[in-house]
Amino acid sequence: MRLERDNYCFACGKDNPRGMKLDIEVDNDGARFSYYVPREFQGWTDVTHGGIISTMLDEVMVWAAAGQEIMTVTAEITVRFKNPLPTDQLVHVEGQLVEQGKRLVFAQARVFDEKKVYAEANAKLMRARNTPP
Repeated sequence: MRLERDNYCFACGKDNPRGMKLDIEVDNDGARFSYYVPREFQGWTDVTHGGIISTMLDEVMVWAAAGQEIMTVTAEITVRFKNPLPTDQLVHVEGQLVEQGKRLVFAQARVFDEKKVYAEANAKLMRARNTPP
């Protein structure tokens, strides 16, 4: 599998008119971003849909790998929702790698604000062919 970017990713692509357009900061320690969750992403009234939360966690973990020049796709993700995340609220999302194998990379992430952790995740990321082990 060879991965290429076309700036149309639902989570981070700036050209996707329906996307989240996340502005992700990446360095050797991992990846992070802040995001104001709009009401359009609700599930129950005034509560962010779990799929949107999962998307944010997934994206930050893949970018944490990319920050170390490892191109990956998610092989498995486990999300633990700890508190309902209200819509119309600014949250912070951060992720980092915890272990690297020849084929898989392991990462963790969380969504939080100054008061609460809303969700945490662990993922197994699969290396793309164009990434050396």
